[in-house]
Amino acid sequence: MKKKSIIMGLSLLLAGGLALSSCTENEENTIVPIGTEYYIDDILSVIPDSLETRFLAEFGNIPEGPVPPKIEDSYKVNPKQRVGSNVAGWPLHPIEEDLLMRFSTQHNELITLTLKEATENFTDTVFVCGNGNGFAVYFIENLEYDLALDTVSYHVNMKRGVIMKGKMAADGIADFRYATIIMETSDNSHGLIEQYPNGSYFIYKDGDGKAENFDW
Repeated sequence: MKKKSIIMGLSLLLAGGLALSSCTENEENTIVPIGTEYYIDDILSVIPDSLETRFLAEFGNIPEGPVPPKIEDSYKVNPKQRVGSNVAGWPLHPIEEDLLMRFSTQHNELITLTLKEATENFTDTVFVCGNGNGFAVYFIENLEYDLALDTVSYHVNMKRGVIMKGKMAADGIADFRYATIIMETSDNSHGLIEQYPNGSYFIYKDGDGKAENFDW
């Protein structure tokens, strides 16, 4: 019973091979190139080779290229649906709480992301790449939290990679997908989160096909 309670608590927190050279158009409409960035490789490398084909089939190809489109705006993912995972026992296609995103201050390979979802409020500078109207945003975050059960508190550290992608449309982001990938975990729960090994991933999409513009 204790193990089940810990896993349920962690599940709420979780529910939330490219070499890239990137730049964007600046305010003067000129192109400003920057160096090669392998950050996204670090995220994908933790997925076992035997599951890479499955992940890409569920997530789709990741847009790459040196000139991503301008994506500065606010968006809402509604309904947010889980459509892929390699973790046993996680059902697919449930409707989850809305995901709110705001992209701002885009320049070269960097953009500021503010994100609000059920278990997380996040604002940081992240990477962006792409070409034409297709783009990918990606970053690595270090999560730290305590899971309380009765009088015992289990401390968990998690390194998680996040990849978002889509195609810019007139009123939002078409074909939006959002993947979270566990890269490292450490905790004192004596194996209570062992069902989430490195390489565990969760994939979400906007259920109606588009993350629409939404002021928040």
